[in-house]
Amino acid sequence: MTAAPVARRLGVVRAAGTRPLLVGGDLWVIDLGRALQSAGLTVLMWAGLEQQRQQISQAGLELAPGELLAAATGRGARLEGITAVFLLTGEDDFNALASALLQGSVDGRVYRLAPPPHSHGVVAPYTGAEILFHDRMTRSELSRRYQQGEQIATQPGGSGLPAGHDILFLVRADRKLAAVTESSRPAPQTGDTIVSLGPPPAARPLGADAGAAAASDTASPGVERR
Repeated sequence: MTAAPVARRLGVVRAAGTRPLLVGGDLWVIDLGRALQSAGLTVLMWAGLEQQRQQISQAGLELAPGELLAAATGRGARLEGITAVFLLTGEDDFNALASALLQGSVDGRVYRLAPPPHSHGVVAPYTGAEILFHDRMTRSELSRRYQQGEQIATQPGGSGLPAGHDILFLVRADRKLAAVTESSRPAPQTGDTIVSLGPPPAARPLGADAGAAAASDTASPGVERR
């Protein structure tokens, strides 16, 4: 397969803003894709397992052809229309090897997750590419936090970050995507959308609304309710 057929199969037309390809089908990656899409980006996803591909489609996200990465990494085809690739699978060596092979196949940058500390993978500790997130947010740590109930969330750039959240990405007002990496910490600006990982909002206690209403009734005893 040559570069042109890859572009035609994707059906991608270059548009303003970042056009990211997320590689990986874990549930947190699908939630990330949905968050980026809700922030105004046109997201493309790829996963190797059929179950993951079905979950991606069910989430309303665009699914890349199954042979996409094989064509791009094995024969030098360009991923036309893709302006950033994020390698987010649970296989550190796959992420590292694919990042090396995809360099030059994308009109933009290629990123990958950091392997766990003291990793002894064959490839992962030694290859280049930009490493996502801060130095403690390895692939295993991110998965652990998600499995313990933390969520991918979005909020306006000028609203402040909820307690316990770490910024993953910023979607700028012009729909350009800025990733937090080991070497770059983009600052939120008014008009941005923050994409973060952290605890869900605390649930209101059962009956809290009724209690608030009762307190309101007794706070002003001289006022007749109609």
